[in-house]
Amino acid sequence: MQELFKQRNKEFIQWLHQQWNIEFECVRSDIDIQGSPERALSRAVIEDTGGSLFLIEKFSKNKFQTRHNVAKAIKYLNDKGLKQALLYQKSSAGEFLPFFKNFCFQLSPFLDSTGIKRPDYLSSSKMGKNFAIFLVNLSNTSVNMGAKIFFKPFSIKRYIYKLFREMESNDPDVYKKYLPFLEFLEKEFMGIHDRLPISFCHGDLHPLNVIWYHDEIKAVIDWEFTGFKPDIYDAANLVGCAGIEDPEGLGMPMVMTFIETLKKEGSISQKGWDMFPEYVLALRFAWLSEWLRKKDIQMLELEGCYLDILMDNIDVLRKIWKI
Repeated sequence: MQELFKQRNKEFIQWLHQQWNIEFECVRSDIDIQGSPERALSRAVIEDTGGSLFLIEKFSKNKFQTRHNVAKAIKYLNDKGLKQALLYQKSSAGEFLPFFKNFCFQLSPFLDSTGIKRPDYLSSSKMGKNFAIFLVNLSNTSVNMGAKIFFKPFSIKRYIYKLFREMESNDPDVYKKYLPFLEFLEKEFMGIHDRLPISFCHGDLHPLNVIWYHDEIKAVIDWEFTGFKPDIYDAANLVGCAGIEDPEGLGMPMVMTFIETLKKEGSISQKGWDMFPEYVLALRFAWLSEWLRKKDIQMLELEGCYLDILMDNIDVLRKIWKI
């Protein structure tokens, strides 16, 4: 992104003004950006002459349809009242992703975050409650979205089997190391997975994908993996991420209040809750795949230990969470 603003690239700055009526002042390279930098080719915070801040993101053209569906989904949620889904701004031509020289760009207001202290946030009951309320509101506002926007179905079951086929071919030792976890899931979870009720999910809900004002959720970002998945998906991902911070976190106030509030609200099916501990474990394979891709030995070792903890304590967790 920096190259487009280097030496005040007149062509791009003029295009920026034409698309979003932005009077460009400068790039704010002093500002940290929340969320994963890997979701875009590049990104930057820019400031206009009036002092307003915007996040601009650059994507390859093969990301267009995915990003366009994400933008439409967020617009749908906002129209139904979920303002915490951070809205992308349409261009003057009504486009979410206008093109400049074979790349597409998205623009959104830049919101600063007070951030979180890790792993201290695991002690925050208020954060857990606010996460639960967000998921309830997401469930309520996404009703009938499937009739408006198509998302390619996702199955963690298929994902895991594909991952194990690749590990068996590419690294038999890694395959053997993690095979006991697959065998554990095959006892019950894999047979039930395809019958779990489906709902619209964020797809990567965890504390680092939130713009915070202390314990309050200002906005939820990084919706790239959004779509229709088992209704327990987001809750399981959030709890799994809490436990990797500190396994004790699985029984601490953030997680306990989150689960308690969700159960009271009734937005997740009983079938979903029945498989909740197993789903927490199953979703860790998406993270395991990430560590394998990055060849992150330290995180692979940590993930292996965490999977052991989850598998060995499934019944304990079920009692703690009153499932």
